[in-house]
Amino acid sequence: MPEIVKVEVSAALAKKFRRKVVEVYGYEKCSVKSALEDLIKRFIAVRGTEWGSMKGVLKLTANSIELQHRAWMRSN
Repeated sequence: MPEIVKVEVSAALAKKFRRKVVEVYGYEKCSVKSALEDLIKRFIAVRGTEWGSMKGVLKLTANSIELQHRAWMRSN
């Protein structure tokens, strides 16, 4: 099932991104979607964070969002 991810970026950044998407992917119907999926996959591959191995290991009272934030901060 697809997941919807909403994000707010500056108009200038969005404009540059869309120009680059057209250069790389062309004017295809789902070119922005394809570009974002590729970027997310590359980001995950570079960072190498394996969330599954963390399940049940952390004994904290923080919620999942706070735990993810802490994990990202430590991986940088």
